[in-house]
Amino acid sequence: MTVLAGEADRAAVMARLRAAGWGGVPIERGAINADRSPADVARAVAAHLEWAPPSDALVAVAPPWWLGVAAQARDAATDPAPRRWMVCPVPDPIARRGRDDVHTMAALDALTRASADWVAPVDGPAGLAHLLEHHSAGRLSAMPNTARDLLRRAEAATTTLGVVLVHHDRPVWVNAALASLACQTRPADRLVVVDAASTRPEARAALAESVARHGGDATPILWRRDPSLGAARMAGADALNTDWVLFMDDDNIAPPEALATFARAATTGGAEIWTCWAALFAGETPPDRTEHADAWYRPLGPVPGLMGRRNDLGDANMLVGRRTFLALGGFDPDPTVGAEDWDFLVRAWIAGTGQRVIPRPLVWKRLSPGSMSRTMDQDRARRRVLRLLRAAGCPV
Repeated sequence: MTVLAGEADRAAVMARLRAAGWGGVPIERGAINADRSPADVARAVAAHLEWAPPSDALVAVAPPWWLGVAAQARDAATDPAPRRWMVCPVPDPIARRGRDDVHTMAALDALTRASADWVAPVDGPAGLAHLLEHHSAGRLSAMPNTARDLLRRAEAATTTLGVVLVHHDRPVWVNAALASLACQTRPADRLVVVDAASTRPEARAALAESVARHGGDATPILWRRDPSLGAARMAGADALNTDWVLFMDDDNIAPPEALATFARAATTGGAEIWTCWAALFAGETPPDRTEHADAWYRPLGPVPGLMGRRNDLGDANMLVGRRTFLALGGFDPDPTVGAEDWDFLVRAWIAGTGQRVIPRPLVWKRLSPGSMSRTMDQDRARRRVLRLLRAAGCPV
């Protein structure tokens, strides 16, 4: 059993569990203090759970929002041996008053409660007493494990996944991206490469050579005269006939398990849009391990009240149900605005489309100085999102 509890409560919780015959190992989690945001605390807890030794169950005597990031991993069926989750809510040990904290904790709390196998009917120490009284160690194996059942269903299900890879004048980088797709443990069912108006003939020739080497004769190249990323992605999605479409840019690299993880998440039925964490790197090749990344992008997913302030939903390296993507109108085709991923995900949330973040690094993103994220007008991109949210009557 894995035990999650605050420092002040951990010893007492462990003593009560052991007295009831429940053997447990506490996880060491970073200090909870006013200097760490709720998002950072939840990310740290998720990382500790990922690294913790395998166990049959997790007993969390903690504020439920601590587990909100880990809940999204659970919903995506990323754990090959999922634990049962038993949550005994206790108050937050830190007095938090900021608007960001309130919205983030509420969103993460909801994710935890929806994913848990059992939540104590009362908060505080009485919740743990209720757990010990009604669920003895001998009855633990009879408790439900919804994550295990979800994983079994996902592994038994089948779905088709297509990849749209967009290129513009970066043949060396797109060759690395194509090579990474060719090395997936679960290959794409279809791959479409879209050239968004490359201007150099040698880049176009090199792209064709790379596609022939890594994609084979079955991989089409769509040659476009329009440099718009949004329009290129829409053309790629139109050319597919798969259930799901994964978008990828030519300067990104997919880790070997990326497509398998996305496909498993898709078959859970938990969302129509799956984004992920990204490991960032500079230079030509990424480090050998994601732990050695130069930086990270760790989105939380949609948090009402914060979506208009920054893009914490995910980036364009996302998996989307193809019909859903087309019904939502795809990405904004205007090549001058940027942040089309932020815009698309906000529109999807307003439309009621379910979306989740897989809190795993399923893409290596290159930190290139000429990327749209660095050259675009940030204020203009944000104003577009704010207009959408205000028109829908959403908090900003």
